[in-house]
Amino acid sequence: MNIGTRNDHKRRRKLNTYTMNSGIKKIILIIAIALSSVIIILGVLAYYQKQGLVHVFPNQEDRAIKKALEIDESKFVPPQGTSQEVFQGKIQELRDQKKIVLQDTKSSPAWFTFGKTKEFLNDHEGAVLAWEIAFKIQQYNFVTAMNLANNYQYFIKDYPKAELYYNKALELRPDFTSAYEGLMDLYRYNWKEKNSEYESLVLKAIEKDSANTVAYTIHLVEFFASEKTQNIIKAKEYLSQIRKLKQEEADRLLGEYPILQ
Repeated sequence: MNIGTRNDHKRRRKLNTYTMNSGIKKIILIIAIALSSVIIILGVLAYYQKQGLVHVFPNQEDRAIKKALEIDESKFVPPQGTSQEVFQGKIQELRDQKKIVLQDTKSSPAWFTFGKTKEFLNDHEGAVLAWEIAFKIQQYNFVTAMNLANNYQYFIKDYPKAELYYNKALELRPDFTSAYEGLMDLYRYNWKEKNSEYESLVLKAIEKDSANTVAYTIHLVEFFASEKTQNIIKAKEYLSQIRKLKQEEADRLLGEYPILQ
């Protein structure tokens, strides 16, 4: 091979290398431009979604709805005395109710019914997820707040949340007897750190729900006369009030608690 031929080969190799490098650079540039465009578009969409103008990306509310609508049959337990036929019928009712919720996820009654069906199936965690959405949509519904409070207290054992929803129910209806009774159970029996607040709670109940003064005062006598509390002075103080309100109840309490004689 002569010198000219060798030089021609070298020139062709250089030209091919240059062409290949040029092509790679063009591809990288195209990819970079495409990625930049995608990032810009996503950024714009995210901004408009934040402004409430579009809804493209799943947000916290979407994730909460998805989680609340999950149907996990492994969590279902038939209530005592319920036939298998009724039990399976309730599961199908839950599936049907899910479709109703999906038609309008802003419907508080639809969410409430979905949660109520889950409660029947003893999926209390699932029930409160549904009711929390229902209450967020319709924050003046004290029944929903009460359901949340009871499930948090008696089944889930989340006492701070139980207290939160009992108080929300009482904000909406200050004379709500059931809410006071739920809080009284919470403070006296389940949340020992709240024992010291029991008396003030019952006095508030007497003030706001005066139609049940006798019943509330009886609770105070029983609380202070109990072996756990044993504050006889306080117990006698409230017993004297019972005598003025309903003598037969005072006599009954003296029979149950001879220490008050």
